[in-house]
Amino acid sequence: MSTRSLIETFQTWSTQCDALVLITVVETKGSTYSKAGRQLLMRADGSHAGLVSGGCLEGDLANHAQQVMTSGEPALITYDMRDDADDLWGIGLGCNGLMRLLLQRIDTQHNWQPFANIAKSLADPAPHAITLVTSSTLPDLPTGSCSIDGITDKDLLHWPVKAKTVPHTLPQITHHTLPDGKLSVLHWQTQPWVRLLVLGAAPDALPVVGLARELGWVVVIGDHREGYLQTNNFNAADEVLTINPDNLSTQITLNDFNAIIVMSHHLETDRKYLKLLSNCNATYIGLLGPAARKHKLLNDLDTEGGGLDKRLHGPVGLDIGADSPETIALALISEIQSVISKHTGQVAN
Repeated sequence: MSTRSLIETFQTWSTQCDALVLITVVETKGSTYSKAGRQLLMRADGSHAGLVSGGCLEGDLANHAQQVMTSGEPALITYDMRDDADDLWGIGLGCNGLMRLLLQRIDTQHNWQPFANIAKSLADPAPHAITLVTSSTLPDLPTGSCSIDGITDKDLLHWPVKAKTVPHTLPQITHHTLPDGKLSVLHWQTQPWVRLLVLGAAPDALPVVGLARELGWVVVIGDHREGYLQTNNFNAADEVLTINPDNLSTQITLNDFNAIIVMSHHLETDRKYLKLLSNCNATYIGLLGPAARKHKLLNDLDTEGGGLDKRLHGPVGLDIGADSPETIALALISEIQSVISKHTGQVAN
């Protein structure tokens, strides 16, 4: 489940329930399904939004969550699966990793904190530094206390870990010994949702929009041909716009997007788009079509396309043998993900 879906589920559940259990991965070692900072929400009946494992641990976590729900006291749970004797859990995971998780009750009485504030930070286009107390002997900073960018969820005057001291390598656990006690704190940084602008609403844009939205991305699609927008079902998009290619930058704030794909299938329209995109800040700009088409458009733009340089990808997509609108969409979305996350897109070892 994407963080966006998690937040949407929280918004629904918070109107239906008096309390939930927030589960946060606070530490991992070895091979694990999730890394520190991943969160899920669990209801009293054991139903949950999000995953911290492939479904292997959630059943056992439901039992611990029920205890936390009843007592109101946070709990730190450790699953150590590094021993081949995985039969300890009776599920033979074979993951060879350790995962430590913090379970804490959140409820209406406490305004759903700290997750209400975390949810706001996750939905923000800017990254935020989050610190969560995972264990503490300090009465004024109990386990579960949370700070976002150095601002706490309570009026605490001596929060010891300000945003400026967050480690450069995130996520990370730090341990602090203070005059009145000890505490451990998890630091992580939110990853803003990818904001994708799709320029072109032909039928092959449908799987692109659908897959991006499934991943929790913010998706805006526009076309100068209103008939395309009306004929094709783009309900998955956050916004559907009829645009004028000559005035694109006055209709849309291009710098709001970190990924833009040009797929109008109309040479002159694509040329106008690329001219305007040459000076935007998008990390990824893709142009659908063969390499020869890209080179022709760049040659036509000459110096006006200088800002595109290495950012313009075309042909788009990772090499996965794509041969249909759906597989091309998969290859394209995968390439955007790899570029934005600064990964190679190669097979993981």
